[in-house]
Amino acid sequence: MLAACAGCYLLWWGVAFYPERHEPLWLSGILLVATAICGIMAVDWMGQGIFQAEGIRKGVSGGWILAGGVICYIVLLVISNLVFHRMVTTELFLIVGWAVLNLVTVNVLYTSGLFSYGISIAFCVLTLAVVVGSLYCYMIYYKLEKWKGYIDGFLPLVMVGIAMLLMVAVMFYEK
Repeated sequence: MLAACAGCYLLWWGVAFYPERHEPLWLSGILLVATAICGIMAVDWMGQGIFQAEGIRKGVSGGWILAGGVICYIVLLVISNLVFHRMVTTELFLIVGWAVLNLVTVNVLYTSGLFSYGISIAFCVLTLAVVVGSLYCYMIYYKLEKWKGYIDGFLPLVMVGIAMLLMVAVMFYEK
């Protein structure tokens, strides 16, 4: 569902921010609602899986991952706003929130025995790469000309979508 959320978000971005063309407001609204529904469903389903999974080996405490995410968000918020004078937007919360959710999910897939140590590390590294790439796009967005900014807005969504599809593929392969 997070891949579907990223897909709906891509469509919304494509319609709502297309330079020099304005689609009807209702179309943008429908796509944004679809994005939100897919995102909420994804978080709900992942949360159910996280809380219902039975661990067969020890992993990292989900509380530590969540605490790290909160600290990371606060630090990034301060750095982006005070150091780089970048207006803080919802995307920063979404980037960090996705990372936390993804890391908790990878941890649960490891502790439940579905993912090996190596696969888990690979997905942690992939998550970090997507976060770094997304943060870079986030930081430069307002400094780009119209068309480059439009394309820059797509990149984090494409990266997240690919990462989520890859995780689903590995989950089905490992099962």
